Amino acid sequence: MRVPLQPPSGHRDGHSGTEALSALGHATPYAYEDPDAGVLEAFPNPSPGRTWAVSLLCEEFTTLCPVTGQPDYGRLRIDYVPRDRCVESKSLKLYLVRFRNHGTFHEACVNRVADDLCDLLAPFYLRVYGDFAPRGGIAIKPLAVREADGLDDEGRARCLSLLDQALGTAGASRGA
Repeated sequence: MRVPLQPPSGHRDGHSGTEALSALGHATPYAYEDPDAGVLEAFPNPSPGRTWAVSLLCEEFTTLCPVTGQPDYGRLRIDYVPRDRCVESKSLKLYLVRFRNHGTFHEACVNRVADDLCDLLAPFYLRVYGDFAPRGGIAIKPLAVREADGLDDEGRARCLSLLDQALGTAGASRGA
C-alpha cells in the first residue's frame, strides 16, 4: 500500500516550492557539449534558519582535454551549506553531462562548476573538488571554494565543521 507523503508544514500545495522545476519528472533531452548553467534548477531550502550541509558525489564525470581531445575521467564532490536554495539533482546531472564533449582543463572546469552553483544558490559556503584519473602519470585534483560575502570567522568555522562531518560520513558509508 502506498502512503502519500505529507507536505512539510507551511506548504499546503504539497510541492514545497518545486512546482517551477522543469527537469524533475519530465522527459529528458540530453546534451553532451556546451555546458550551460541555464539548465540548473533550485528549490527552496527545506530547513531555512538551520545550518546544515549537502554533499553530492558525481562519480562518472567526464570532459575532454582541450589540447588533445582525449577523454578525461574523474569524480566531482560538491559540498555546500545552503542559505535559501538547494540545487535540484537531476538538473545538476543534466548540467554536468554537458561537459562530456567539452574541452576544458580540470582547474577551469572545477572553478566553472563552483561559480555556476554559487550564482544559482548563493550558499553560505561551497566547495567543489575534482578527483581526476591520472594522465601522463599525474593526477590533477583541483579544489574551488566559494563563501558568502561577509561570512565571519565563526560562520566559516561552523560551515567547515559541517562539511568535514559530511566528508567523514560519506567516507564511512563507502567503506573508506
